[in-house]
Amino acid sequence: MPFFNNDSELLKCLKAGEETAFDHIYTTYRKWLWIAALGILQNEAEAEDIVQEFFIDFWQIYSSKDFTDINHLKKYLFVSIRNRCINKLESNKVNRKRYDAISLPHDFVLPNNRLERDDLQRQLNNAMDKLPPVRMKVFKRGYLLQQSRKEIAAALNISEESVKKHMTLALKDLRLSLKNQNNH
Repeated sequence: MPFFNNDSELLKCLKAGEETAFDHIYTTYRKWLWIAALGILQNEAEAEDIVQEFFIDFWQIYSSKDFTDINHLKKYLFVSIRNRCINKLESNKVNRKRYDAISLPHDFVLPNNRLERDDLQRQLNNAMDKLPPVRMKVFKRGYLLQQSRKEIAAALNISEESVKKHMTLALKDLRLSLKNQNNH
């Protein structure tokens, strides 16, 4: 593996498309970045995924990126990983809130057989079909596709506050509809 005198030489070679420069960055910093990610995420698999995704993205953009704004490569790499970890933690928090929002009645028992599961799925589908169109789209994008409020708002051309309101109302409507179906 070639030797690079400093970060600016390494980045210049990277910009020129020299794979050895990328290889050098990968082999030099991969394990260190994984340890940094692990320290933030406290999850080995997620840390590994974050680092791998970073290097895939870095590989795809390195030839088109202007590295003149990077004064210290190690700091750039660390900040990139840290930001990805923070985004991952925020995403996990949003998903946890969504799952918590789908509260099941205290006496709810999971179906034991396929027929009961099919019946429950049918009831849920019937309840979702009764939702107003926008509310149904918001619910499906948020809970089934795991999109953020921002993504849903952009896709449906509504405000994030409207997304929040539709989510809340969809959950309320679904709970009520499912409760009514079970009482009949």
